[in-house]
Amino acid sequence: MHKEILIEDLKKKIAQSPNCDENYRALANIYVADEDYENALKVYEELLKNFPDDMQALINAGSIYFYKKNYEKAIENYLRANKSDSSSFAVNYNLGNVYAEIGSFQNALKYYNKALEIKPNTADVYSAIGFLYQDNEDYQEARRFYQKAIDIDPNCPEYHINLANIYQKIDEYASACEHYKIAYEYDESDKKACLCLANAYASLENFSEAEKYFEYTTKIDPNYYPAWVCWAIAKADEGDLDKAIMLFKHAIELDVSKPNAYLLLANILITQKRYQEAIGLYEKALKLTNNGTKIYVLMANAHMMLDEPSMAAKYYRLAMKEEPENLEIKLIYTDVANNFILKKVG
Repeated sequence: MHKEILIEDLKKKIAQSPNCDENYRALANIYVADEDYENALKVYEELLKNFPDDMQALINAGSIYFYKKNYEKAIENYLRANKSDSSSFAVNYNLGNVYAEIGSFQNALKYYNKALEIKPNTADVYSAIGFLYQDNEDYQEARRFYQKAIDIDPNCPEYHINLANIYQKIDEYASACEHYKIAYEYDESDKKACLCLANAYASLENFSEAEKYFEYTTKIDPNYYPAWVCWAIAKADEGDLDKAIMLFKHAIELDVSKPNAYLLLANILITQKRYQEAIGLYEKALKLTNNGTKIYVLMANAHMMLDEPSMAAKYYRLAMKEEPENLEIKLIYTDVANNFILKKVG
């Protein structure tokens, strides 16, 4: 109630004294604290009508537009702020973030570099540039900038995870392990860092260490679906298919709405010639995805293993409908269909 009275009081003060910027700011702050961004924006827009070059209002409005994913309006406000004061670190950094979000690499890099000219030792900017290069698939540059962020702030787990992710992508698994472990040791309740470390050890085929960290991850959060799926994949890679099957089944019990575990479990069952069970799992996965091409092909392959060419042809045909431009599927379907016809004629 007190807040509502305060809001009405500030509205009256704004109506009586429209040139007093402090009333606008106070009212906008109340709305922002309540996460009422629509009303906050209205207040900032009114403020900017009277004070068009107000830096803080432009930055705050830009940030709300960015949060609402209205990137065009965010850029508009940040550029107006930049025109008023091009030496503002916040404006340049925020512009870099918006341009990065819309995939404008050169503009993002331009404003990140300007931010670094203003504050040269800002680890967050180096990390943001690392993300920019990572999104552009320039992993060597991404690695270089993530390392710079770590050089400035070696105690930030996020920077170590970012760098470890790059090492994982470029198949330098030992280095990935090193940085995932640093991140995990900063916070041993961080299930994501723990799982990343387990996966990195699995990539190194150090399955005993991988097993240890998979176990830690599932103790941190027993319902963490990705941990059970990744653990199952690692056990399959290790050759322990019985445990892999058990882990995939547990993942399915935890979340019946995700197709991954169904598909991966079915693929293992195919290697064990348990074709009907695999087909049943493929059918369940099919109901959980919008892109069935891969699953149709897998089902067709399973029916071929069962010497059921008519069923195989059916699913290859469905895959072909999903991706009519896929020549490989078309050729396989034609071959299966022709062999089936010849078999029938013979």
